[in-house]
Amino acid sequence: MKKVRLNKHQKLAVEHKEGPLLIIAGAGTGKTSVITQRVIHIMKSKWAKPSEILALTFTEKAAQEMVERIDLEMEYGYEEPWVSTFHAFCDRILKAEGHYIGLDTNYSIMTQAQSYIFMRKHLFEFPLDIFRPQGNPTDFINDLIKHFSRLQDEDCSPQEYLRFVKGLPRTNQEEKQKHLELKELAETYDMYTKLKIEESKIDFGDLIIFTLQLLRKRPSVLQKYQDQFKYILVDEFQDTNYTQNVLVNILILGIDYKNKRKLPRNLTVVGDDDQAIYKFRGAAISNILQFKEIYPDAKEVVLNQNYRSRQEILDSVYRLIKHNNPYRLEVTEKIDKKLKASSMFEEMDEDAVNLVVAGNNNAEAEWVAQEILKLTGHGDIKVEGDKTLSYDESGQSSLVDKSSEQEYRFSDFAILTRTNSQSEIFVQTLRYYGIPYKLGGRRGLYGRDEIQNLISYLKILVDYTDGIAMYKLLTMDIWGLSSREFVEVNRLAREEKVSLFEELERLWGIKLGEDDWKIEDLDVEENDVINNILSPISISSISDFLLILHNGLKLMRDHKPIGEILYDFVTESGYINYLLENESSENLFKISNIAKFFDLVKEFEKNNSGSNIYEYVDYLDYCIKVGESPTIDSSDFDDFDGVNILTVHSSKGLEFPVVFISNLVSDRFPPRNRSDRIPIPDELIKESLPSEVSSKEEHLREERRLFYVGATRAMERLYLTASNFYGNAKRKKKPSIFLYEILDRDLKEEFDSPVIGGVNESAKEKLSYYHKDDDIVEEGMKDIDTTKRVSYSQLNTYVDCPKKYRYVYILKVPSKPHASLSFGSTVHNTLKDLYVLLRDSKEGLEGIVERPTKKTLLDLYDKHWISSGYDSKAHEQKRKSFGKKVLSKYFDTLYSEDQRPYMLEESFSVHLGESLFVGKIDRIDIVDDSKDVLEVEIIDYKTGKVKNDINIKKDLQLPLYALFAEEKLGLKVVSAKYVFVEHGEVIEVDVSSERKLKARENILEIIEKVKKKDFKATPGYLCRYCDYSTICEDSSV
Repeated sequence: MKKVRLNKHQKLAVEHKEGPLLIIAGAGTGKTSVITQRVIHIMKSKWAKPSEILALTFTEKAAQEMVERIDLEMEYGYEEPWVSTFHAFCDRILKAEGHYIGLDTNYSIMTQAQSYIFMRKHLFEFPLDIFRPQGNPTDFINDLIKHFSRLQDEDCSPQEYLRFVKGLPRTNQEEKQKHLELKELAETYDMYTKLKIEESKIDFGDLIIFTLQLLRKRPSVLQKYQDQFKYILVDEFQDTNYTQNVLVNILILGIDYKNKRKLPRNLTVVGDDDQAIYKFRGAAISNILQFKEIYPDAKEVVLNQNYRSRQEILDSVYRLIKHNNPYRLEVTEKIDKKLKASSMFEEMDEDAVNLVVAGNNNAEAEWVAQEILKLTGHGDIKVEGDKTLSYDESGQSSLVDKSSEQEYRFSDFAILTRTNSQSEIFVQTLRYYGIPYKLGGRRGLYGRDEIQNLISYLKILVDYTDGIAMYKLLTMDIWGLSSREFVEVNRLAREEKVSLFEELERLWGIKLGEDDWKIEDLDVEENDVINNILSPISISSISDFLLILHNGLKLMRDHKPIGEILYDFVTESGYINYLLENESSENLFKISNIAKFFDLVKEFEKNNSGSNIYEYVDYLDYCIKVGESPTIDSSDFDDFDGVNILTVHSSKGLEFPVVFISNLVSDRFPPRNRSDRIPIPDELIKESLPSEVSSKEEHLREERRLFYVGATRAMERLYLTASNFYGNAKRKKKPSIFLYEILDRDLKEEFDSPVIGGVNESAKEKLSYYHKDDDIVEEGMKDIDTTKRVSYSQLNTYVDCPKKYRYVYILKVPSKPHASLSFGSTVHNTLKDLYVLLRDSKEGLEGIVERPTKKTLLDLYDKHWISSGYDSKAHEQKRKSFGKKVLSKYFDTLYSEDQRPYMLEESFSVHLGESLFVGKIDRIDIVDDSKDVLEVEIIDYKTGKVKNDINIKKDLQLPLYALFAEEKLGLKVVSAKYVFVEHGEVIEVDVSSERKLKARENILEIIEKVKKKDFKATPGYLCRYCDYSTICEDSSV
């Protein structure tokens, strides 16, 4: 690997040995390299063992990137340091030590949407009146959740809130009303917290709060981790909230860190106060501004050598950010933060920073598109008058000549907007000009067109009057309905004053979900009304559509799992086959997203046992309302050459040769300051900000920092774009204050004389017509490499049938929920918890954790039962009863209190050639702990039928797991076995050195075969058990 070269200041930061260290790392100064190299240097210098290093990051992605960079530089088989987000770190601590504060360590973590469902379920148990209006009881749920989350960010417990309310004055009516409101909030916060604990559910804020509670109440636990972590590093320190900062300080200095100075430990924080942009998430900029008040002897290293941008861009942004003085580290610490360009750029004829003012937002987007065309070698393309463009079947314009000589690639451009909604016009305009683009999860999974189709299907099943959902379903391409035909059917419904659903029932003479009927029973060909408005093909399509709806309603009535109802829709409608007919990257991306949606449905059903489709639709509605939409996996498209369209917030950490920052007018960037609907009392806010700074001023400072972040993404060119008018507004917009600050000149002339007017009417029509809600638009097939990260089950699928592998891991076609998978997960989770209790009861927790009994085991089984995939309630009950007998027998014959569980469901990852092999070992038991290297046995549970001797001899899983347990975990595996739970049989597996090395060779051979993309089917008896036999032309069924 190429050696990382460090400049003088970076080297100082990396090689600092002892004491607190504050690294002030400006934009583009190599912050990630520095913190990663520091971790590596600490390990290589043997200042600390890897297990004695804790590196905390702000995002999962940052943690993963750090681990990958460390992997590349360290020797094979090294012990990994603790690298994780704050939340993942606290989760790890609580899973291991939570018993000490009475916490069920098998808790589940709730997202905001799951918290909503939880609170709504208990809504009428809470002592609410003011915040539970009778006319709309759920009106304040979201605001209450946000309020409680902000209290957690401020390290404010329910007890502290209640004490505060008790001490409030009540001398006049206004004070009495305030007391009444806050008392209601505090009591609800208290009950909400207790209910979560009772049901073994916590949210992300609880992870930090409970960890602090653990460390404060159990000095021995705190001492354990203080002794363990010789070095603690915190990335993006300016983005931490008050509570996270308290956690770090307690780990370093102890509980009473504000008043008692222990010998400073080795804390490194890396950040930049000028890039603090997450106030809305509770981030406290005071953490970095006041770091040296807690650590007065901290060494300070300033990184201001910028390896990204032209000096002209850096000078401009420096002019801007100085308007946040004097509340910046540059002023308070008397340091030089002005960024100095280290990269060499060719001379340009024009300025690196340019302002472009358009007449309206259509014109603004058009100018951006034309500038992109010019810089990519397509400058001769103009759209004039009524010139007609030709489009291919996907709606892609033929304007772009991809063989032309390009100064820039399309992926070199980024269009940054303040909000998601501001990006719509750019999407439409780029599509019109035929410019490829990608939004990469702008609105997340639920905003994708293919997922909205599935959500609409569920919505119609629970509410047949939902006209929007019906429109979305009927206009899917698979039905081939023309716009005119839809309009005509809809007109009939309006005339009859009924829903579209009811009108189709009337025209077809059926009752959906009630009487049994088949398509051949219908007599629609003789219906003159239908024949006058629909073609024969459309009549047939709607008949198919109605039959699918009919079956869906019946499945819902029979209480089938949500996943099964959805699976019926995507298979019976032919939707998956339709996407597979043209294996474009766009269609593959859609199938991948559908598969992810199915996984989320499965997760919901697992976490909400007994839930129904009504509850799930309500849950989805709330997710969409609060913007909690899962990110989409666009990693397969990282190399795709398309213009990046993203919000300024999501651009953090990225860089692009050319950046457009748009909508630079007042009220759009910066937007107006909006306060919380239920604000926290000032007395409970522990972040200390200058008293003379108003909330309005602080909002402006935050927005200025956000603009600074966006502008420093630019490497070579920075375009600042604005319009006089947006949408249908009649009033001319004023320039953003940031334009005056960054350009340092009068802007009147430029706003009085925009460079471009409105887009022509012909183009406008096409913009609207050809706009599609796609996050990635591209032509042609893109090879997808699935071997970057592999698992045993993944490669075993390839061995079974390469074509099935293609369906599962490349096309990602969703499969039907299986009872066998649900049962297997239930048993695995149950046995894991059984041995967690056994292990904990042996580790000095007597009186806190009881030794498990058979009743404990069966209670755990009930708790973990997963209902999805069974043919009927009767089938489910029969299987559940069988499982109880199986586990009772397991407890009697295979369980013993003499067993010594050491690790349970231990995850590992190891590099095999160019692939990262990941896995999870069900159980590792101690065999002998008297030797220098711990001797262990590996156990893997199976709930299927028992393997024969031939298959056991060829088995690769346990030999591989044994090999990796030795290399990654430093253990000596003396034996390994499969436990076939249903049959009560145990089979030993050969894990000799010879067998382990042979298994590694075999798995590398399989990976190489996958890389060659040979996905030829191997039809045989397994086809009858394959979910994909209905769409596989090679199936032997």
